Amino acid sequence: MILRNLSIKLKTSLSIAIYVLIILTGSIIFTVSNFYDRILNDRILSLEENITSLAESYKEKIIVKNFEKIDELVNFLTRNKAIKQVYVLDKDGTIIGSNKLSLLGYKYNEKNIDGLAKFIYDLKVDTEIIGKLIVFYDIKTLESELKEDIEKIVYPLSIVVLFIFIATFSGIFFISSILVKPLVELKEKIINLFNLDFQNLKDIVNLKPVIKQEKKCDKGISTTCWLTSENAGKVLFDIGSKAIKDCPKCQIFNNLSGDEINKLTFSFYIMISSLNDYINKLEEAHKERETLSCMAAMGEMSAKIAHEIKNALYSISNAANYIKINSDNEIIKEFGKIIKEESNRLNEMTVSFLNFSKLIEPKFGYTNINKVIEDAVKLLAYDCEDYNIKLELKLDKNLPSSMVDENLFKQVIVNLVLNSIDAVKEKNIQDG
Repeated sequence: MILRNLSIKLKTSLSIAIYVLIILTGSIIFTVSNFYDRILNDRILSLEENITSLAESYKEKIIVKNFEKIDELVNFLTRNKAIKQVYVLDKDGTIIGSNKLSLLGYKYNEKNIDGLAKFIYDLKVDTEIIGKLIVFYDIKTLESELKEDIEKIVYPLSIVVLFIFIATFSGIFFISSILVKPLVELKEKIINLFNLDFQNLKDIVNLKPVIKQEKKCDKGISTTCWLTSENAGKVLFDIGSKAIKDCPKCQIFNNLSGDEINKLTFSFYIMISSLNDYINKLEEAHKERETLSCMAAMGEMSAKIAHEIKNALYSISNAANYIKINSDNEIIKEFGKIIKEESNRLNEMTVSFLNFSKLIEPKFGYTNINKVIEDAVKLLAYDCEDYNIKLELKLDKNLPSSMVDENLFKQVIVNLVLNSIDAVKEKNIQDG
């Protein structure tokens, strides 16, 4: 959880520094473990060579049995912590020198000592063996000394490794700060995108031409490639959603956009311009939808009003026709005629308007169709009388109630009768 909350710079620096630390530490451990046995064998060989060299240098003293020099040889050998026992023998096998003084003058008893390695060197004059030097040494002591020497080397190496770790971490952190800077800026712009609530998106895009020379757009969506334009942001927003379709496929864009981080930044800008374009189109569509909704509502309301006006005009026309027929006053008859003519004119206008209006939503219900037809015909009875038109009804009295919209059905009957009256009037048919 802690590592997850660390910044990319810190994660990168820490991971690479730890990687370098593991490599260096592993190299040191591998080198030490791989050469440990070889170094130990070299030390054993060096010890035996030193013993041989000393034996040869004291050989004459041993031949003449110069005990003082023999003791000197023994003391010199035992100064080495690894050498535990030394025996100098004459040609008869008698001990003439040893670090164990109690054994001097006794015959040497051939035996091995547990935990100690034995080295025997024959003292010769020409080919004659005139004595022996037997040395017992402890390999564990040599191993301990070797480990101490290795530790003396490893300690300063550890300091060097630690220094390299710190230097690597610091260097990578500094380099990562430079490399990650565009990502940090991109993160801030993404946050600002939500803070702006997707308004004024142009404020987020801060673009400068990547090269001084303008290049022509290969895809033809603009006159110049927006990456090379002085007004890069404006050109990009003018392109809009076309950029997200064509720019990633453009060779110029791929060549000029740089590394992956820069490509990501430019892709974000393309997304912003496309988003701005989609938002503008969405706002326009929303406004058009509101306008259409208002027009639809007005059309529906107008159709309802026109329908009611039309029904009222039938009543007014019939009332005017009744006044004209049953009144003896010529002035009243004249006004009744005017009212009827104007009612007919308004009725024609209303019918024309309804043809362009939204149809009323049907309201179905069980209705006596015969009664609806009779009511519709009554409205037009006086129209038929004016033109000597005879209207006969032949209805089936046993017709059951049907599921219809009463008003719309009445309107259909009225329209059919009016069309018939108009047809008779146009042909001047008498007694139609």
